Amino acid sequence: MISIRAKIIIDPIQIELKSGLHAGAGYSRGLIDKAVMRDGRGQIYVPGSSLKGKTREACEWIASGQGIANPDCLPPAPKGVCKKCIVCSIFGAPGGGGELTSGLYWDNAYLTEDWQQATGKKNKKNGGQLELSSPRTQVGISRSRGVAQEGLLFTGEFSAEQLTFQTRVTGHLTLTPVAEEKGRYYELILLVSGLKLVTALGGNTSRGAGLCEIKLPKQVVIQSSEYSQEELDVDFLINRLDLLSLYNDEVEAAQ
Repeated sequence: MISIRAKIIIDPIQIELKSGLHAGAGYSRGLIDKAVMRDGRGQIYVPGSSLKGKTREACEWIASGQGIANPDCLPPAPKGVCKKCIVCSIFGAPGGGGELTSGLYWDNAYLTEDWQQATGKKNKKNGGQLELSSPRTQVGISRSRGVAQEGLLFTGEFSAEQLTFQTRVTGHLTLTPVAEEKGRYYELILLVSGLKLVTALGGNTSRGAGLCEIKLPKQVVIQSSEYSQEELDVDFLINRLDLLSLYNDEVEAAQ
């Protein structure tokens, strides 16, 4: 079993919101205490780091279920990341280093062209542009007492529902081919399966915010020195999720 270093292209990835999203900007705006992220045009977007973090959590869950997780890898604390398991090989680790290092780039997710055009049109009902966000009054909860925390009333900003964003994942990744399964690679199986499992983004997800559906392209493109280009069906990869259970045994046998 010989690993290959390949360029990966997963494009386009669509994020369809089912509920209002709060991807916090970390600052206030006007009367809003916790504003959402906006680009230079004032339009809401989803940071690539948000999708990457949620996808990593999903991949960790899958790896654990398939018995290939490293029990000593304890993210998100930098010192807790092992830098050598299959999850770390896909997502890397703070500061880089380790036996395996990811080279994937997670683009920010911006509104699709249809929504960008809609936000530029006049809304006859309110006489202005189509509203993309709205404020919500919230109160902090004391976890120890399970009741509202005194003196912690604030206003958070949430996107409109049903918005659609588009992004992509590109870069280089070390791929381990599955023995006797042409066109299947352990890392790609785990990555696309993790992406499909993401059902919420941003903050306040425990209160029902940021619920979403991820739609992947039909194919993942990989380019390497061994193969000029391969186009692998996403369903072709996901449908053999069970192969992940063989990963540790194959790696050990090859060493």
